[in-house]
Amino acid sequence: MNHRQIISTDNTQQVIEKTLTARQWLNVKEEDIPQKTPEYTLRVSAHIPAQSPAVQDVFEPAFRRLAIMSKGAINVQAFWGGSLHPEREGIKALQSGLTDLCPVYSAWDAELFPAAQILSLPFIFDSAEVATAISEDLYRSYFSQDVEKHNIYMGRMVATSEYNLFSRSPIRSLEDLQGQKIACSNGVESDIFAALGAIPVGCSTPEAKKQFEENEVFAVSISDSAAQTVGLYKSAKYRTSANLVRVNLEYGLSKQFWEKLPPPLKSIFNQWLRSLAQAGAQIFYGLAGARACSIFLDHGIEFIALSLEEQRRWKEQIKPVESQLLHHLEDLGYPAQQMMQDLLSKAKYYQTWSANDLMQATIVQPLTNIIPMPSNP
Repeated sequence: MNHRQIISTDNTQQVIEKTLTARQWLNVKEEDIPQKTPEYTLRVSAHIPAQSPAVQDVFEPAFRRLAIMSKGAINVQAFWGGSLHPEREGIKALQSGLTDLCPVYSAWDAELFPAAQILSLPFIFDSAEVATAISEDLYRSYFSQDVEKHNIYMGRMVATSEYNLFSRSPIRSLEDLQGQKIACSNGVESDIFAALGAIPVGCSTPEAKKQFEENEVFAVSISDSAAQTVGLYKSAKYRTSANLVRVNLEYGLSKQFWEKLPPPLKSIFNQWLRSLAQAGAQIFYGLAGARACSIFLDHGIEFIALSLEEQRRWKEQIKPVESQLLHHLEDLGYPAQQMMQDLLSKAKYYQTWSANDLMQATIVQPLTNIIPMPSNP
């Protein structure tokens, strides 16, 4: 594990400046939407609350953009707050036709989505937007089989910002973690905390919040934007920036919805999904995350940055996690070493791309191989 340590330092104004293209794409007025009876209704469902910045600042504006792009042919019916199905039953809901686009997070089940766990290894990606671009770029090569064997398609992949530790007691060293229960994702993140001497408790964000509020766990590993969305910061006193992990939060797509679209609308809908992925990474995990930090500070949360020596200690402790994962994937038949080489190669390639460059690419030259299309089987 010789990848560099990456620490995000962008403040709100810097993120606003670097997300101009994404914000323009999401800036749609109601009066610009074609007034016609839609031919297709996309049902979107998720556990996130309707008041979340992910909904208010990304999804809802993106739904209006879809209406414009499809000339009114596609509208959206959204179900938030887990109102349509439990958060962990997304695959079943897609298979049954209950919903068309919903979370199927690889971070919730490492056994269902083993290949995607490689995307959570530390010190590979510069940002959420770069990680998102790379995960979608390599999706057809390495991750599609784990998704499509469930008779669903991939809607979009979105990488989070770096996760931080929210706690009631300060976490400044490895010693502070020993034997402590940490609410986190399943898979690689759980392996990382186990290697650090903690007791990982794999759970979803709503589950993590509940366990923290009931003092069942010592700390929660979570992105800033998600911590603000669920109000976790109201119970926490400290935020420790370890920059160890980010996860991929995929939304699955029902085959039924995709297959009923005519080819021209398939192309438009795919382009919309690619832009939605990048806008989600930039605006929710980037901009909302930066704004969340201001809220945390106003709320009196103490920000803890590990010393360089402490970072070195943590990094040394988690070295075995990468090799263990690669060996596990090889045993399962995945070309893990090639996957890692391609991830690092893509990370180097995208290092020079700005957030605006990445967003513009989804608009003018979107990937067309994530969902199988007639012209690109």
